[in-house]
Amino acid sequence: MKTITLSICLLLCTLLHAQDNQATLAQIEKANAAITSIQGTFAQTKKIAANGKEIHSDGTLYISDSDKMAMHYNAPSTDLLIINGERFYMIRGKKKNNFNTEKNKAMRSLRNTLLYCVHGKPAQLAEENNADISVSKEASGIIVSLTSQKKTARGYKKIVLSYDSKSHLLTRMEMIEWGGNSTVYEISDIRPDAKFSATVFDIPE
Repeated sequence: MKTITLSICLLLCTLLHAQDNQATLAQIEKANAAITSIQGTFAQTKKIAANGKEIHSDGTLYISDSDKMAMHYNAPSTDLLIINGERFYMIRGKKKNNFNTEKNKAMRSLRNTLLYCVHGKPAQLAEENNADISVSKEASGIIVSLTSQKKTARGYKKIVLSYDSKSHLLTRMEMIEWGGNSTVYEISDIRPDAKFSATVFDIPE
């Protein structure tokens, strides 16, 4: 009888925890949906698993609507990332790529991953990628972890997101690849409903 009672208590605790997590994720999404635009400063650290080397860069982040995101790098100033609708444009050093994500599945997945994270939709990202999701509340903020159930060629093994406890805006994102490489983005000086020119999302010809 005690075993049955304990099992019921554990089940109830699990259900209550799941409901609390769902409520927290809903709050994050609702808070972000009410914001028309975001401007902030980002610091990026890419770690190479093979040799432990770290590559640092930084710049300005712009977010607007549900399908626009731009990362204008200060260091190196040649780098650029723009998502505008179905277009995904990147410059890394001397290499330029201009993708139509309607025709490129891998880049469509990366596009959606970035947009869902910055727009506070980790639950939608987990559902779309059949990933496990966990939520914890810590002193540093609300931590949302997504762990892939299936290895993919260009996907991520794990993504760890930190959202501010009060504003529910994204402040940190860690993306861990299956090969061990990882990239961390730390966002500061966040200005919700910021006013800036729409040209930041223009894709160079």
